[in-house]
Amino acid sequence: MTDIFGIDLGTTFSAIAYIDDYGQPLVINNPDGLPTTPSAVYFEPESGHVITGQEAKNTAKVAADRVVTLIKAYMGETHSREFDGQQYTPESISALILRALAKHAEDATGKKVERVVITVPAYFGIREREATRQAGVIADLEVVGIVTEPVAAALAYGVKFRQERKTVLIYDLGGGTFDTTILRISPEALEVVAIDGNRTLGGAHWDDRLAGHLNDRFIAETGMDDDPMNDDFFSQGLYEDVEKVKISLSKKERTTLALKHGNHRAQLEITRAEFEELTSGLIQQTKDIVDRTLAAAREKDADLVIDEVLLVGGSSQMPAVTSMLRKHYGWEPQVSDPNLSVAKGAAIYAALSGAEQAGLDPSAKSAPKYALPGQSGEAAPRRITNVLPKGLGIQFLDTAGPEPEHFIGFLARKNAELPLRESLTAYTFSENQTEVAVRVFEQGGEVESRLPSDNHEITPDGGAVITGLPPLPRDSEIHITVVIDAQGLASIEAVEPVSGKRLTMTMSVSVLQAEDVEAARDMVRELVLE
Repeated sequence: MTDIFGIDLGTTFSAIAYIDDYGQPLVINNPDGLPTTPSAVYFEPESGHVITGQEAKNTAKVAADRVVTLIKAYMGETHSREFDGQQYTPESISALILRALAKHAEDATGKKVERVVITVPAYFGIREREATRQAGVIADLEVVGIVTEPVAAALAYGVKFRQERKTVLIYDLGGGTFDTTILRISPEALEVVAIDGNRTLGGAHWDDRLAGHLNDRFIAETGMDDDPMNDDFFSQGLYEDVEKVKISLSKKERTTLALKHGNHRAQLEITRAEFEELTSGLIQQTKDIVDRTLAAAREKDADLVIDEVLLVGGSSQMPAVTSMLRKHYGWEPQVSDPNLSVAKGAAIYAALSGAEQAGLDPSAKSAPKYALPGQSGEAAPRRITNVLPKGLGIQFLDTAGPEPEHFIGFLARKNAELPLRESLTAYTFSENQTEVAVRVFEQGGEVESRLPSDNHEITPDGGAVITGLPPLPRDSEIHITVVIDAQGLASIEAVEPVSGKRLTMTMSVSVLQAEDVEAARDMVRELVLE
């Protein structure tokens, strides 16, 4: 049986890890000798060659029409890019990143990479998780598990203690996404209490603020008439400098940057205080999400106290993050391998998810037990429980107003503990109704909305339909049950009690159909990866 590798498929950087011969999670360096690889893909014109990683990132501004970055933000959405007459979906572009990581691992270890666990943000719903799985399939990988990034980080962190009981908040600020998770960790269990996040908030937004500010100052100091950001080479260089400035300001109070465009030159000093003022609104957005996560957790347990805060993601190392958490909550955050903990945790999960390792069936529909290695290599059973990342509801008709209006009634709320089963009785709307359409929606935004347009339908077009019913009088009962398993896979059953007619379906929803995945896999196989 081959090894199972863990992959942190990140918005800006990705990594691959496995459990080494000493039973420890090890992140595998790429050919540049670095543990993380930029999640960037460059499509060479008319050649069928694709370049991933740092070389692709180095041309992201200069060849913006040929480079794809931040593709993770579009997983599960219809967002194709066209290169040389071919359409590439977020899943197929992500597959190229996965293929590159797998090749790096094979070259470095001599082990065949065939089976993987891939991480996703905690707030990824059914559609995004399925898109991630499909990216693995397109990359010719068997995806044996999908694990959330905070749980992976907690697994990497959790091997450091065995007998303690703690409630931990994980603050995960990556390059393009942000999420928070509250977990209860004990020798017996790792319990997810509440999650929240924003898929479009990450370190790249701090870069944008700083780049815009430095560009404005450069124009003001040189008296330029034109905007140098219109020059792709200047823009590329500025963004590369901004990354260095951001890192520098995490270590010292001020730094200097020399900029040049044409005959114009300027040396700009920027302080940490100036940078933090520029980006204070972004930090506030993360605080708002922390507040929501705490509120959701305390709805379950009013006495909940956070014992420890764990920072994950490269951008979480900015001093403003620690300052905000200390000032508003009195917390002293712990930094625990923020760039690599997710990949290491995925490797731990991967090693424990193989049937030959821990008897785990990744498709099992009940909460499985995992054996987690301690520092000395001993194993102890630990139960992992999850919560629903997004609310799940059904479309109903509101008849209270002058005209009936569709609305979403949520049966399963965000942060409900999994697995769960919820039932309700609905009623027919019309006289002599002979069919019933049940349309299931997943929460679309960060908070619930009754409007169908704010949510994503996860049943087929037109809904799941019970047909062939006897003519039913208005207000006839329809019994509906929604079941969501420990992996977040939802199924629905609708029963009309008079006829006994029953409809049951499982919802595994994605933008790509099976034939699309196969076609994408064939197309990706044809590309030469460099």
